[in-house]
Amino acid sequence: MKKIRNILFVRIAGFTLYLLTGLSFYGISQQDPVYTQYMNNLLTIQPAYAGISGSLNITGISRAQWVGFEGAPNTNTLTINGPLRRFNVGLGLSIVNDKWGPIRQNGVYVDYAFRVKLRQDQFLSFGIKGGFNIYQAYLTDIVVNDPNDPVFAYDVNFKFLPNFGLGIMWHSDRFFLGVSSPKILKNRIQSQSTETVYREVLHFYAMGGYVFFLSDVLKFKPTVLYRWAERTPSFVDFSGNFLLYDRVWIGATYRLKNSYGLIFQFNVNTQLKFGYSYDQTTFHPTQVNSGTHEFLISYDFVYGRRGRQIVPRYF
Repeated sequence: MKKIRNILFVRIAGFTLYLLTGLSFYGISQQDPVYTQYMNNLLTIQPAYAGISGSLNITGISRAQWVGFEGAPNTNTLTINGPLRRFNVGLGLSIVNDKWGPIRQNGVYVDYAFRVKLRQDQFLSFGIKGGFNIYQAYLTDIVVNDPNDPVFAYDVNFKFLPNFGLGIMWHSDRFFLGVSSPKILKNRIQSQSTETVYREVLHFYAMGGYVFFLSDVLKFKPTVLYRWAERTPSFVDFSGNFLLYDRVWIGATYRLKNSYGLIFQFNVNTQLKFGYSYDQTTFHPTQVNSGTHEFLISYDFVYGRRGRQIVPRYF
């Protein structure tokens, strides 16, 4: 059972799966992936973010978490979003591939945001998200002490999990503040054995950020992200990034009582950006893993005379 727990407890930082032996297996976890460069990937958790950049944006993030730890999380995400200015609407698409231990999830979600102008350059954006996850759990691949344990006698194969979420953001060219719940339905997941049951849980996010203009060549952007999930510990991410000559981002991040890391991003031009982050856990990092690597590429398509951004790409 120690080996089982080592595999299934692989998401100590945010993806915790509790194993109970006996006649039933019930898992409660923070099931949404986490990101170090979350400020550039808000669409996955905040539907009101769709179209906020003012141009058609495509962003890809690849995250290898806890490198060297068997069964560690690995997440790949592609997001596409852009505005329909004539209707004050933003549209978005998120594709997520997430695997950790015996678990595989592939999700596709679309986003719709409606933006209301408050005053000057400030907007209030309301968003709705809808889509599905395909969930798999290869429980029969886990090495157990009792090969006749009915809990691990069957896999969970291609479970279709539809869901929807809501969000709201108040933003301008220099700040954003929002709350969201990207998955509201609590889907029940069951294998061929009626004794094995999982259930999705409700997640809630609160987020904010502000850009300080320190000089003509230097800007500072602090951001914060609060994550809450039922029956699991809450997490708070703090980050601070300096922008030099509107070209290079250099910063650091800290996940309260969990991890810390460095962030580097380079704006090749006003449209293309590359990013990299490295973070390490605060719980005996040298004994558990060799850190987390996250790679980002983002591109803005600017088109026509009206192809300008509603806000600069600070967020």
